[in-house]
Amino acid sequence: MRRLISLVSVAVALVGLGLVLYNATLVDRRAPAVVGIALSSPAGDDRIAQTLTAINIQFSEPVRTATVESRFRIEPYIAGAFTWDGTMLIFTPSAQLPEDTAFAVRIEPGFEDLIGNVAETVPEAWAFRTVGPPVVVRAVPGDGATGLPVDGGVELTFDRLMDTTSVEAALRIEPAAALDVAWSGETVRLSFAGPLAFGTSYTLTIGRTAADTGGNRLQGPYRLRFTTVAAGLSVIDAIPSAGVAGVGILTSVAVRFDRPIDPDSARAAFHIAPSVDGEIRVVIIADDRPQSAAPAAPADPDTLVFLPNDGFAPHTTYTVTIAPTVASLGDPAVVAAGRTWSFTTGSPSISAQNQIAFLGARSGVRNVWLMNPDGTNARQLTTELVPVSGFDVTDDGARVAFSAGGVVSIADIDGSGARRLSDEAHFEYAPIFTPDDRAVIVGRRGVDGSDLGYWFVPLPGEPGDERQLLGSGAPNLGSAELGGEGIGDTDAIPEWLSRTAFDPTGRWALIVPAAGPAAVVDIGPAGEARGPTATSVLGSAAPAWSPRHRAFVLSGIGTSDGTFSGTPDLWTVAQSGSVARIAGTEGATGPVAVGADSAVAVQVRPADGGPASIWLMAAGAPSFVDLGASPGFDDRWPAFSPNDASLLIGRTDEATPTRGDGIWAIDLASVTVVQLAFEGTFARWLP
Repeated sequence: MRRLISLVSVAVALVGLGLVLYNATLVDRRAPAVVGIALSSPAGDDRIAQTLTAINIQFSEPVRTATVESRFRIEPYIAGAFTWDGTMLIFTPSAQLPEDTAFAVRIEPGFEDLIGNVAETVPEAWAFRTVGPPVVVRAVPGDGATGLPVDGGVELTFDRLMDTTSVEAALRIEPAAALDVAWSGETVRLSFAGPLAFGTSYTLTIGRTAADTGGNRLQGPYRLRFTTVAAGLSVIDAIPSAGVAGVGILTSVAVRFDRPIDPDSARAAFHIAPSVDGEIRVVIIADDRPQSAAPAAPADPDTLVFLPNDGFAPHTTYTVTIAPTVASLGDPAVVAAGRTWSFTTGSPSISAQNQIAFLGARSGVRNVWLMNPDGTNARQLTTELVPVSGFDVTDDGARVAFSAGGVVSIADIDGSGARRLSDEAHFEYAPIFTPDDRAVIVGRRGVDGSDLGYWFVPLPGEPGDERQLLGSGAPNLGSAELGGEGIGDTDAIPEWLSRTAFDPTGRWALIVPAAGPAAVVDIGPAGEARGPTATSVLGSAAPAWSPRHRAFVLSGIGTSDGTFSGTPDLWTVAQSGSVARIAGTEGATGPVAVGADSAVAVQVRPADGGPASIWLMAAGAPSFVDLGASPGFDDRWPAFSPNDASLLIGRTDEATPTRGDGIWAIDLASVTVVQLAFEGTFARWLP
């Protein structure tokens, strides 16, 4: 029996050996093979890799690991480490892969399985590319979108998972708004803690420090620009302008809308800090724009005006807020966007002596400003809500006369005591004090536009009656239409500025009207005054009295037969009205300045039309000298300092004459030029 069992065991062993030999000869002859290559950290595509990734290579059977590792190739070469998970080789780079780089992975032939079968053929190299910098692939709203609801939000989707902390730290929005952030995979949802402003352009920025989970940063800052829905009511002007300093303490705050507004909602929407007692009105700001012949229907008010009871405090910054609740008149569903801005007051002037006066629009509307001779301490003198078109200051620097919207007023130099001189039946312009400071000369038109010429108007409390000096030539209506700094587009000064000069006796005046030749006028007592004497010079700017020439000097075009033509020149005009040309002044245009020592300065434009420059005839000099043109600019409006050491000028862009380049001073000893102010026109140095 035992022998039988032994024989059976031997038979079974022989069968098993045969099976092993059979398998060895038929199955294990197959060479090992690469059956798949994959990235451990793909980026949305199996051939796009995160920069921190491993490469997994799957084999068909167990292999001798050393024969595989020695035949592993990656191009471009990168160092790394090998690990195995069963039949899968894992290659882990030693460092983060470079961004946006193409790689190829392959195993060269010759690797073996456990029993020595050799792989003679292998697949082609397996290619992949690393991701570039992370990018936003979707934005709602899109860049440049308009009409975003003020309670809306922004949704951004990246092309991969992001390091949320780095993204949130890199988020900015201008104008500033509080953000709430929520993430869902590659998408971030930005909502706002409060409503955004109506009709406002916002810029959302994600800085370059934002990175994906692999540490890859944005290639550059990401920006998304969008504009919130515009309210149906819009602000056209806000006075004083945002950020302006030196505002007059007697100013009003005005906000003009593009259509009539509901008074109650406007009053409720106005806030100012620090708090100031005052009155809020809803009005129409009147001006001198020409009206059609047909009577106009009464207009509804479109401007909110705040008038402080006792003025503003000097050297104080005020912040004005208009809540987004100002409603259109008759339609409460249409509201205006809210607005907040700040301005800073200056201090009132005690005297304007040794100060520079000029017209400036820095507060949002053109007014008279004063500044120190070195350009510092600019402060607002007049506080009109329509553009000031002309002004004059008394010789003692105590009072100012000015015209705004066709209304001439006078005020003390600190802005107080303002009094309107023009009545409701007239528009008046170009005020200038008479030498005794007891009257003004103004150009006058009827409210219907009729030309009433020039008038002598005694100041309140002074004796005498007003009387007509010239029967025609008054400035036209429409001074309010000359916006900005009030610069015309020719060498002539705007017709609404003063164009009158007086002789030393104070009796004779040379008036250069808006239309027609200059005229010598006797402003003596009414019973003695003679009629005006027309000259043969058509002027376009202010004249001056020249002691050196013992006559008025005036730039303009002359005539001998009643036809004005030819090149502008500089002329002398005697009290009698006789004229004479000053030799060597061809091209003289613009206002004339005369210094205390009889030096004369005038703007001259060359015959070829190049940049205008200032020509100077120094005291005792026989002729004029060109002080030199400023390339690209026209030098205009000369005015001497009281000691004749300096000359104020204004500069305008040669290509765009209505654009100013501020106020400059020329040192006449060295002919060096220094800019005193970056804006301002028609400056004059007060004695």
